[in-house]
Amino acid sequence: MSLQMWDSCMSAIVYGGEADQAQKRFEEWCRSSPEGEDPVETQIKKIVGTRFINQMLTESGSQPPDWPEISRRFADTLSATDVDEFEQGYWVDVNQAVPCGKLSFDIQSLKRDLPEEIRSGLNWSAEKTFLFVVSILTPCEERPQDIEFEHDANYPGDTNDEKPKDMKPDLDRAVDTLPELREKQAAALIEARNSVVAAWLWRKFSAGTPLASNEIQVGPCLVFIPVE
Repeated sequence: MSLQMWDSCMSAIVYGGEADQAQKRFEEWCRSSPEGEDPVETQIKKIVGTRFINQMLTESGSQPPDWPEISRRFADTLSATDVDEFEQGYWVDVNQAVPCGKLSFDIQSLKRDLPEEIRSGLNWSAEKTFLFVVSILTPCEERPQDIEFEHDANYPGDTNDEKPKDMKPDLDRAVDTLPELREKQAAALIEARNSVVAAWLWRKFSAGTPLASNEIQVGPCLVFIPVE
């Protein structure tokens, strides 16, 4: 028997409540673990959250998201289909493939504009679509240079170089620099045939808005959690 400690990053879509309720439910989910003789003790060091826009974007248009129905469909898809993550395109740098201010006219021209090494690896069948989470990232110059987790209320902060003995350990730098832990201004749920099309749909939707030029990150839907 030995004590093992490690830092990791977990993501989920929490729906059906206010922001404080959603955070509490997410924390409960993070701390849940299978019962056993040696249960896992979870310490939450940092949470990065944001609200979804009130439209689900698809290749045929947009509509208000029905979160319970989307969650059910997502679960059915996972249980019925072998998912090929490569053809979904999470490996593509969408900020280079679909830069702001340079929108292709349609999906076919978007496909033609891509380099062959990217185009050939993606799913282009309109009959096969996936759910993507597009995170709209806060510009780097607006983010603090050294992000730390929230200290205990009784800790005075930077008034002393020495931290109390009961102070929580810092988040592992390798984990803290993950794209998932960057500050976000908004998020969008998008159904599309691949990540590049998802990014293109967002660029079209946000054109002319204050978020149009923000760097984005495209990731998978992993877990849906209802507040109640």
